[in-house]
Amino acid sequence: MRRSTFVPALLGAALAGATLVGVAPASATTGTPCEKAPWIGQVQGKPKGLTPGARAGDYFWHDRAGFHLRITQKKPRKATVYTGTITSNTPIRDFKWVKLEEKQDSVVLSEDKLTITFKVVNHGWVDGFSFRTSCADSLTVSALTINSKPLPAGKVYLGKTKAHPASIPFTVHRKA
Repeated sequence: MRRSTFVPALLGAALAGATLVGVAPASATTGTPCEKAPWIGQVQGKPKGLTPGARAGDYFWHDRAGFHLRITQKKPRKATVYTGTITSNTPIRDFKWVKLEEKQDSVVLSEDKLTITFKVVNHGWVDGFSFRTSCADSLTVSALTINSKPLPAGKVYLGKTKAHPASIPFTVHRKA
C-alpha cells in the first residue's frame, strides 16, 4: 500500500513537540524571505523529466516550497534500496512524506532536528520526502547508497538541470 504526505505517529509527535527557541535565527518563522531565497544554482528548481521510471537515482532540489528528495528507477525492476543522510546547520521542519511504502521505508529526524537519515525501497515509482530548514545557509548530503553500495555521483541529479555533484558527500549553500 502506498501513502502520500503522511507522517507516521512517532515522527509526527517528534515534529509536533519541536521548538526552535534558542537554536534557530530570529528570522526563522514560516514564510520568511530567507526560507524562500534561492540556493546556489545547481540545486535550484525541480529536475526536468522526473517521472516514475526516469533514470535511476536520487533527485534533490530546492524551490519556494523547500527542499525535496525523490528516488526512482526504470521499471519494471525488483526492489532497490536507497539510503542516505541530509544534515542542516539549522533545525529541519515541515517534514512531509511523498508516496513512501508503509513498512519498507523509513525516514528518521534526529533528536536535535539537524539530520535526516533515510532508507527508501523503490519499485520504479517516485518515492521521497520534502522539508524546510530554519533559514539554513548550508546542507550536506552524505552516505548515499544503492543496495548497500556507494551511490555514484552520476546517479545524483541536482536541481532543474539534473547536474551531478563532484563527489559524495556534497554540500549546497544558499546564495548570499
